[in-house]
Amino acid sequence: MAISDRFSYLDTNKEEDKKDSVTNNTQPLLGYEEETYADKLAFVARMGMSDTWRGVKQILGTDEEQMARDQKKLNMYLRNETYGGSMMAAYTAGLFGDPVGWFIPGMKAKNLASAAKAGAIAGGLTAPLGYVDEEEGMSRVNNTLIGIAGGGTLSPALYKFNKTIAPAMSKAYGDAGEAINKGIIGQSVRTVGRGIKGGKDTKRGKVFDNIGGYVIENYGLPKGFVTAKGNRRLMENKWAGDFNEVLQKFEKLTPEQDRALYKLMTDEKLAKSEMELMTPDVKALGKEGRALVNTLGKQLVDLGLLDKDVFKANKKKYLYRSYEKTADPRKKRIVRDENNVGVIASEFVRRGRDKTFRPRKGQSISARIKEEEANGYRLISKAKGGKSVLMNKDYSPEERAKMGEIISSTFAMAKTGKLMSNDVATFKFYDDVAKMGDDVVVPKNTAPENIPEGFKQIPKDFVRVGKKGTKVREFGNLSGRWVSPEVHRDLVWANRMKKYRQGRGGLGGFGQLHHKALQYWKRTKTSLNPVVHMNNIMSNVVLYDLVDGSYKHLGSAGKDFYKAFGPGTKFKSDDFKMAEKLGVFNADMMKRELTDFEIDTYTRYMKIGKQQDDKLLDNMWESTKKHAGKTPLDKLYSAEDGVFRLALFKDHLAKNVREGLTPTDDQYAEAATFARKYMLDYEIDAPAVELMRETAMPFISYTYRAAPIVAETVVKRPWKIAKWGLILNAANDLAADDEEYRTERKRQDELNMGFDVLGIPGANTLIKLPNEKYLDVSRWIPAGDVLSTETKGFGVPGLPAPLQPSGGALGGIAKAVTGFDTFTKQMVPGVGSGVMEDEFKARGTIIGKEFLPFWNQGWNIWDSYQANGKRHPTKDDRTLNESLLGAIGIKVKTYDEKKMKMRVGYKYQNRIDSLTKKLRKKVADKKGGRVKDDSYNAEVKRMQSELKRISKEAKEALRKAQ
Repeated sequence: MAISDRFSYLDTNKEEDKKDSVTNNTQPLLGYEEETYADKLAFVARMGMSDTWRGVKQILGTDEEQMARDQKKLNMYLRNETYGGSMMAAYTAGLFGDPVGWFIPGMKAKNLASAAKAGAIAGGLTAPLGYVDEEEGMSRVNNTLIGIAGGGTLSPALYKFNKTIAPAMSKAYGDAGEAINKGIIGQSVRTVGRGIKGGKDTKRGKVFDNIGGYVIENYGLPKGFVTAKGNRRLMENKWAGDFNEVLQKFEKLTPEQDRALYKLMTDEKLAKSEMELMTPDVKALGKEGRALVNTLGKQLVDLGLLDKDVFKANKKKYLYRSYEKTADPRKKRIVRDENNVGVIASEFVRRGRDKTFRPRKGQSISARIKEEEANGYRLISKAKGGKSVLMNKDYSPEERAKMGEIISSTFAMAKTGKLMSNDVATFKFYDDVAKMGDDVVVPKNTAPENIPEGFKQIPKDFVRVGKKGTKVREFGNLSGRWVSPEVHRDLVWANRMKKYRQGRGGLGGFGQLHHKALQYWKRTKTSLNPVVHMNNIMSNVVLYDLVDGSYKHLGSAGKDFYKAFGPGTKFKSDDFKMAEKLGVFNADMMKRELTDFEIDTYTRYMKIGKQQDDKLLDNMWESTKKHAGKTPLDKLYSAEDGVFRLALFKDHLAKNVREGLTPTDDQYAEAATFARKYMLDYEIDAPAVELMRETAMPFISYTYRAAPIVAETVVKRPWKIAKWGLILNAANDLAADDEEYRTERKRQDELNMGFDVLGIPGANTLIKLPNEKYLDVSRWIPAGDVLSTETKGFGVPGLPAPLQPSGGALGGIAKAVTGFDTFTKQMVPGVGSGVMEDEFKARGTIIGKEFLPFWNQGWNIWDSYQANGKRHPTKDDRTLNESLLGAIGIKVKTYDEKKMKMRVGYKYQNRIDSLTKKLRKKVADKKGGRVKDDSYNAEVKRMQSELKRISKEAKEALRKAQ
């Protein structure tokens, strides 16, 4: 049965269906009856923009018949009494958009006379290339004469435009752009929202503010507080960068020197053979590393996190220790808690074992303290009432050896750098906030009655390191202070999310497990997927241009990355090092480099052969690889973004610093902020967005960042949008622009395949190729998903692709458990069969799709190979070459007319079937006495009306699909 026959009950000959409010007074050309007014406007605009291209094809003798039909159609639209004026306006606008028309030099002429002269010359050169309408008695000579006259007239007009209207428009765009830059638009939206909701102080106004605070990044936060947050990131990168520079020197040590220097830096006695390894250069390196550690230790003292006397007692010997517990040789693990703030401070305070002591009979508490101090313990704290004391004793060298202490100065410095840079930056941020004005924090010792309404108190919780408590409060000098509600929300939510990811929140270890699983799931969809690498690079190319970056800096940035991470001797350019320290790249890039130093140290360290337990290091190495989980593809994915960020950093400096001058610190910081913002900074301080990307919408951060940049480009640089729209338009026109092609496009639109970028006529992301092929570049458009209505995830109607909930890793597990495919909206074949083999294969397929990288691409390649050119009755057919191209992100699709028609029919048939089932159920309920007559009649009438509406839509769609 033909798909169209399924709707044969629909009367397609009703008189009202033949009426067209726009075209009923003009006899339409055969094949164009169904076009809407918008279709006609798009057609004539496209004809104007492609005038020169059509002329070139006419000269070359290609597509002459089709172009003649198009011209005839154009003339008919332009002469229409009802809407001909609008059509002429659209056609003229299209002519202005013709790329060759840009050659008219009115914009660059110095005065009206030179504009007229230059315009006449340009008109004479370009006009002969335009399409010649021979049926209207035109010739190329006519075109040339008109071009000379028109160019001579038009150029002075454009000159006037350039000197009067254009500056006003430029200022308008500039003002709008500046408003975007300064956040004025956001503030205005906030004010309007409050007005709509009844004002700031009303209940509804507060609700609006609360919603904004959770959805809009930095909403309502004081400017100084936002700046301090940015400085925290910069400070952490700076300190990590300083450690990286020192570690590049440590990396040149021999394994034996590395071990000996560790002992020297921890103030342990060296053997004679080890002393011989301590050359002046090695000793100097040890002093340089020690000075860096002590500098950050002093910062901890200044922040009140570390006792001054304790620091002095340990500053000559402190380095972070790493052990491997050997109680169970089958379960060895590195003892570390590097993500927890306060680790370094507590490490300075005490190591080893804690023990509580009480006075012996007849002994004072002071005497007991002295007794244990003689045994190597030191006082930590006294209990209330003086009945007991908590004391600490460090592990002896023999005990540390049994625990598997890692004896490596390089490893210890890398670990120390990661922890100290995190601690100092975090607590310095809290200290900076504590010193801010009354709009952020209430001064100390403020009477309760003087605390502003709505201000909230920061928690006073102490940091815990493993099972040990510390005297360090989670929020440092800000603990217990009263802050504005916006600041309180921002700080507490960020701390809550950090605890959740570390398994220290209310969900305990489940939160950390879910976060790790989600990270892996996202990697299989991004960095471990070659398709996404292609999408990432191509969308970055477009995005880089949209923000006005100069492509000439991309080559320089690429070379810098290759020198920094490529084979051979590593070298970082000055721009690269500055960008790295200023946080231009991924937020954790510096820490990843420190991790690389740790891993590289393992490989060298295993070659020594003098460790007490040779297998210990093998196990450590395998464990590290497993938990680090960074493959070459992951690093490449990061570098792909990094190259564009570095290029934009260089570009901004080149445009804002005079050639030959060294940029100031402020100029470097401004360039870093610009590059981070416009090449998508994924650190988002919006609680609702953070929650969504940890749960239902794992990839919302990309859309959250990219969509506003595209919107800003529309306002500030609209010509960039037009440029890429024209490129897509021209790419589509190169292959075909005939009746058959437009019919294909209508079917694709009906099935939400591809989309016109920002509604630009002809700028479709499905680019027509020869031989019934299409190249899908939808994913090469920044924020393109926002414009696509193709169903993804759980298929919530009306939501664009990036807002469709998928559930991430938990969603993947749920699909495997239930056997329900959210894409096809059906149970996976085999699920529910009760046959173990089929059940296992079906659910295994779901697990593979969700958690194994390259699963879909691999199956497509295998499927194409197996098919060997045979046509599938329902699925899309791919050649082996198309599948191989698809595996690297070049998506070539074959247009199959029969399948397209069938899918259009299925789209509406499924909707009708669903509503029909509901109607049948309602009838059965009525017969069974479950529904009252009034509600039954009303509901049946409503559903019949809906069925009629869907049937009408189906009829129209099928008519276009024929």
